[in-house]
Amino acid sequence: MSASIQSTTLSLEKVARRLDDAGVAWAVFAGAAASVYGGTRPLTDVDILVPSATGERVTALFPKARVKRGDDGTVQVIQLPGFDILAGLAVMDLDAEMAARLTRHEIAGVIVSVIPPEDNILLKAMRGRGPEVGKHDWEDVQEMLAHLPTLDWEYLRWRAETCQGEYVLERLEAMRTRQMEER
Repeated sequence: MSASIQSTTLSLEKVARRLDDAGVAWAVFAGAAASVYGGTRPLTDVDILVPSATGERVTALFPKARVKRGDDGTVQVIQLPGFDILAGLAVMDLDAEMAARLTRHEIAGVIVSVIPPEDNILLKAMRGRGPEVGKHDWEDVQEMLAHLPTLDWEYLRWRAETCQGEYVLERLEAMRTRQMEER
């Protein structure tokens, strides 16, 4: 694990405690979630998803954070050293369906809620960024698919339809088929 995440372990504990104490639903996603679902890249930061409706409330929990707002004034990103807290995503929110599927995992020595692997795979596939922009979305998707043979594909397809991500389903299913054939 990278030095930057190790140095934020205490902060991760504090972030988790503040969100939990405030009763805010939240979950780790993106690269940190990929790491608990089979990703092998070193962590450099922790991305946290909260429901879009809680953005203002979460901002108040972190008065020293840098806040990015949308054109309509709503909170989009709350930035802390080593952390980005996103109040919803343009394509997906932390809704009841996702909340019901949250899992608990250890990241940097702290037990945290993590979005379901299907949601994380879909988000990474929809973003589809590569090393040319310093990201590893498809690499993470491949590793998660390789380590999670029992994904809920019905849920993943439903989620893709609800967030207009059907365009990545064919590639995800082809990757899954190739991996199954290689086993």
